[in-house]
Amino acid sequence: MPSAAPRTPALLILDGSFGEGCVALLHLDGEAAGRFESAPELRPQQPLVARAAVLLPDTAARSELVAVLVGVGPGSYTGLRAAASLAAGVAAALNIPVIQVPSDRALLLARDASGQTDPVVLPLGVREVLVVDAAGSRIAERSGAPTGADLERIAPHLPAALASTAAEAIDLLRVHEWRTESGREASEIAIRYPAPPRGAEGGVAR
Repeated sequence: MPSAAPRTPALLILDGSFGEGCVALLHLDGEAAGRFESAPELRPQQPLVARAAVLLPDTAARSELVAVLVGVGPGSYTGLRAAASLAAGVAAALNIPVIQVPSDRALLLARDASGQTDPVVLPLGVREVLVVDAAGSRIAERSGAPTGADLERIAPHLPAALASTAAEAIDLLRVHEWRTESGREASEIAIRYPAPPRGAEGGVAR
């Protein structure tokens, strides 16, 4: 009987700061930097869980996951909660850790990789936007917001930017063979809201 193929560790990458979200896998092939695989754009717009199911269609694919990497904002209120909820659910179901990274830092890296220099401007509602630039993140009135970078050009670079932002944490988990000392990281995700959403208290997704 032929021996089974060696297991290739993979990270599930999630981010909802854009609103429609980012879903990708990072396959950690040996000592190489890794290989990214992004979920296809589904139309009409599908929830993150449906897009994740495309990348993880069966038990064999899910068994390769060693951690979930999630952008925790700031950004779209609805998108952040959707990504955090999916990350917490996958991590709890598979008993794997969650790596949390700031979405705004990754967005700037992705913008730079796309060859743009304008701020990243994300819609937060009818009247407000989130402006992300070198000075940080701030809420602005939509009518007075600066010209924003092209989000469609940024999106393909976001998985790699999130992984780059989390490089130190990924290396640390690799050293510890993808285990953490506590299971708390897998069930509690602290969302960085740009401001408390109306009617909500706190920013933790469980």
